[in-house]
Amino acid sequence: MSAPTPAPERAPRPWRPSGLVTLLSDYGLEDPYVGIVKGCLWRDAPRLKDVIDLCHAIPPGDVATAAFLLERSWATFPAGSVHVAVVDPGVGTARALLLVEARGHVFLAPDNGLLTRLIESEPLVVVREVGETAPVRGPSTTFDGRDRFAPLAARLVEGDPPAAFGAVVKSYRKLALRAPERRADGSIVTRVVHVDRFGNLITDLSFLWLAEAGADWRERWSCEAGGQSFPLVRTYAEAPGKGPIALVDSYDRMEVALANGSAARALGLARGAEVRFVPRRGEKKGAGRKAARSTKKAPKKARKS
Repeated sequence: MSAPTPAPERAPRPWRPSGLVTLLSDYGLEDPYVGIVKGCLWRDAPRLKDVIDLCHAIPPGDVATAAFLLERSWATFPAGSVHVAVVDPGVGTARALLLVEARGHVFLAPDNGLLTRLIESEPLVVVREVGETAPVRGPSTTFDGRDRFAPLAARLVEGDPPAAFGAVVKSYRKLALRAPERRADGSIVTRVVHVDRFGNLITDLSFLWLAEAGADWRERWSCEAGGQSFPLVRTYAEAPGKGPIALVDSYDRMEVALANGSAARALGLARGAEVRFVPRRGEKKGAGRKAARSTKKAPKKARKS
């Protein structure tokens, strides 16, 4: 019997620009850099409808935080959006620029790991390395947001297909991500990946890991961080006292919070800190054994709509 013919790779959706561009950067708002990038977009893309400031308060050069916030935010925008993410410690060097297609969206970012989470979370993703056909303005080597990303985003908004600007590649720079880990005793260890302006400690743990325990899953777990143990609740207002709590945040991740205060300050924790979720004593019979038999892999994610 002859070997079956391999199925062809599934092609991405045809590019249909929506006219929206999002910007994520570490530029801050004290300087005119964000405004300059927006000016270039409005100048070069007559069909541009709006430019959305996703975030410009990324700590300078903090690629990991940018990767997390982009991956957790982009799906709120309509298909056809162009997402420009510029956190680029290697600006002006030989590092490549990436153009990534996923679910009808296009992402532009330096090849420094910023798109790792996005690429690895999307089953039908196309990764391209931006080539010589992409537009470039000016001789500067310090402001690629203006000179390389904005002109390319403008062409995409105007309807040029992503395939016109680069060939598909199989390799790209990746961040060293530490996935949550399920221990033999049933506990789950994760780490803080972001501290927001409210002092909430946002972890990399999807609530689905804990919800496997059943409808009353919040009652079956406690959270440990900074030498303290505290409960899981549904809302900030359900905090039983003045201490920390853990709950599902708007990123669908577990966060440690302090109602009307900063959990980061109160616990003395920052990004990278360890957070542990522990099965409570007296949980329903068999739940602990089930957790102990589980592997260290995350549960299958629910399909996004």
